[in-house]
Amino acid sequence: MKLLKLLFATLLIATFFGCKQQNTPTYQNPKASIDQRVNDLIKRMTVEEKARQLDMYVGPEFTVDNQLVLEKITNLVGQEGVGSVHDLYPVHPELGNEIQKYLVEETRLGIPALMIAEALHGYQGAKGTCFPAPIGLGTMWDTTLMYKIGRVIGTEARAHGVHFVLSPVLGLAREPRWGRVEETYGEDTYLAAQTGLAMVTGMQGESFKDQNTVMSEPKHFAVHSIPEAGNNTAPVHIGEREARETFLYVFETAVSKGGARGIMAAYHDWDGIPVVADPFVLKSLLREEWGFEGMVLSDLGAIRRLNTDHYTAQTPKDAIVAAIKAGLDMQFMDFSHEVFQGSIIEAIKDETLSMKELDRAVASVLKLKFELGLFESPYVDTALVDKVHHSEAHQQLALEAGRKSICLLKNEDETLPFSKTINSVAVIGPLADVPALGGYSPKNVETVTVLQGIQEKLGENVEINYESGLIPMASLTVVDASFLKTPDNKNPGLLAEYFNNSNLEGSPAFSQVETNMTPYYHNNSPGGGVGADHFTVRWTGTITAPVSGIYEIGIITDDKGRLFLDDELVVDNWDPFQLNVMKTKKVRFTAGKPVPIRMEFGEEVDYAGIRLKWQLVEADPGAMAAVNEQVLKAVNKSDITILVLGENGEVVGEGKDKSNLDLNPAQANLAKTILGTGKPVAVVLLNGRPLSVNWLAENAPAIVEAWFPGEFGGTAVTDVLFGDYNPSGKLPVTFPKSTGQLPVFYSHSRAGRKGYVDGNNEPLFPFGHGLSYTNFQYNNLTIEPATISVDGTTTVSIDIKNTGETKGTEVVQLYINDKISSVVTPKMELKGFARVELAPGESKTITMQLTPEHLSLWNRNMEEVVEPGEFEIMIGASSIDIRLNGVLVVE
Repeated sequence: MKLLKLLFATLLIATFFGCKQQNTPTYQNPKASIDQRVNDLIKRMTVEEKARQLDMYVGPEFTVDNQLVLEKITNLVGQEGVGSVHDLYPVHPELGNEIQKYLVEETRLGIPALMIAEALHGYQGAKGTCFPAPIGLGTMWDTTLMYKIGRVIGTEARAHGVHFVLSPVLGLAREPRWGRVEETYGEDTYLAAQTGLAMVTGMQGESFKDQNTVMSEPKHFAVHSIPEAGNNTAPVHIGEREARETFLYVFETAVSKGGARGIMAAYHDWDGIPVVADPFVLKSLLREEWGFEGMVLSDLGAIRRLNTDHYTAQTPKDAIVAAIKAGLDMQFMDFSHEVFQGSIIEAIKDETLSMKELDRAVASVLKLKFELGLFESPYVDTALVDKVHHSEAHQQLALEAGRKSICLLKNEDETLPFSKTINSVAVIGPLADVPALGGYSPKNVETVTVLQGIQEKLGENVEINYESGLIPMASLTVVDASFLKTPDNKNPGLLAEYFNNSNLEGSPAFSQVETNMTPYYHNNSPGGGVGADHFTVRWTGTITAPVSGIYEIGIITDDKGRLFLDDELVVDNWDPFQLNVMKTKKVRFTAGKPVPIRMEFGEEVDYAGIRLKWQLVEADPGAMAAVNEQVLKAVNKSDITILVLGENGEVVGEGKDKSNLDLNPAQANLAKTILGTGKPVAVVLLNGRPLSVNWLAENAPAIVEAWFPGEFGGTAVTDVLFGDYNPSGKLPVTFPKSTGQLPVFYSHSRAGRKGYVDGNNEPLFPFGHGLSYTNFQYNNLTIEPATISVDGTTTVSIDIKNTGETKGTEVVQLYINDKISSVVTPKMELKGFARVELAPGESKTITMQLTPEHLSLWNRNMEEVVEPGEFEIMIGASSIDIRLNGVLVVE
């Protein structure tokens, strides 16, 4: 009897678990393949749920002051879920877990969200480790370090619950007027491809299920970084063959070799076809030819521009349908959720979008979520962030990258390195004591400025004489916080009061001191319980001019604003129809005399921001002499001078395109004043694009290009200036002598670049250039074998010796020239490079391989082939400093 009971109980248990397993949906079964799980889930989804998976939400829609508001997420999400959440940047990862918990437990199908963040040169959350701007990372020519940086970014982002990052930028910097040059790895195809590949593989790690990896989304696809006239979003004009051999190759490398899981479709048009709606780019090229297996996300506004800028779509619905049909998978806040999702639902009903086309896009999104293991592990370990975020090891890596990103452009008579036994140093320049991080940097980063780095290096025994020499002249510039004071006269900046209404009525929802006079709220809430739309802000305090004279002062607003000086209305932009219109008025200021200032801003809908700008139009007689006198006094009583010049976020970055690459006149005048003293001077450039610094190149004894060198930039710069680090950076981009030379990239066709009647066409500083405090000798080039077949491989070897008295690192560069080809090929192309560190007198042998991939071209039939013939092999220290030559024969 006992045996029968035991058998019966066993049968019941087996039946229960068998039924339970049978009732478990395939998409929830981790043993099923990803394709099986995706297909099963899609079959269970309504059209409304499918539309949700293609939509992006932003963190502030669910939160207030970094806390989840259950009512907000319940009302907005309901039972249908969301595709992704961007702009969350939680102070603590528990917030992301709470959002995922709601989605997993309270929505019908329990689909987790893809958490998305920016991570261009560091996870952009609060106090993420900040590495040099990408143009500086390109200057390192160090793929090993790039991989490590990618690992840091992936680790810090995932510890905050992020799965997918909008990085890296893989455009080529061949249009320096374009403001986003700072976000690229330089002008060269091979260098950008190898650097980008290292970043992608570093961020993505070994497995997407590991809690120290993220999916990488290279951008902006495709051929985005040479916009017409350098204007962001402008059309691009380039043939398919040239694009395949240059711009597209960089992305192909990231996809086919790096396995990048994301691609951002750009908002420009290429040859008259908007990329975001081009099936050749998003389907034929990306998916069918390269084997892309990830998700295509629009750049912000790219779909909308089909309707509002390109005029290829009559309605938002037409634009959305065209993009999805072309291969797009998810919108990036192009339209409101109602418009985007409603358009998809309506398009399915009226059959302008097929269910097959919709399911293709949904599958792309869901596949990533399964690859990440989110259905089994939707939550991040909240203990991770304290262990890994901005760790000591990560900070040391940022300092190493900062040092390697610095390039010594000129060093006449061995001006550098400076001796640390000096008695005094003058530190001059408007950028000497400001953070130099670049765009898309982590928030709230504690930085080391150049001035602070010098102070830390030299200590109290050396007199440091600092003068900013900051004069707002030559162009309208954002008012620096040093010219502003709060109403209590205690802090630089202005007191900002935020109101949760359209009329500045009642008590402010919150108040804070702000030093940034270019606040940009995107389409998000400014915080403190204030809504994303229909809010107002009032800034108050005083403004003090550094020089007596006539100033032009004004505001540009999105949506509306007003400016008062001494309670008098001087600029009235309180009209939403004046959107993004700069309005100014000329006003007299007296040096040192504070004037009450009040600036008011109103946000209606969509994007929001305001900028307060001014410039000195006419100085009073003798006024400038007083400023120069202070600067000269500091220089003349110092043993050496460090002059810090360049650009800041006002004039470089996204949307900060320029028609002139010269140093601004105020800084140029400052340089001439200082260099006229005859004192030892080193110029440090902090900038995001190559500048036409002709006068400096001729007259300054030493020039250091530091770009935006990251959170420890001041330390890195000072280490180079005073010889504690021997610079090894090589330019990833050509410096033009004038804007009129453009384009000026080194790998141009042999048929062009003949010069001008008013000057030659030589660069100011060539691609690959960079000096050291020691010297290197190149010897013994061998090419083995010297003759190969079209599918063969050869090895190039050279010996390099440090002939100086200082340890140093050289970047050996390998270029080729296809002597005779069926189509026009460049004068020279980089196809290999190697960093080598050498002690004084030490020699090493460097080897690099050339494969069919390095030797191929796209022929007249648009086929990638290696053609028989002779290839000139060039080894050098830069694109114009070729030390050794040889010939490779391909049969």
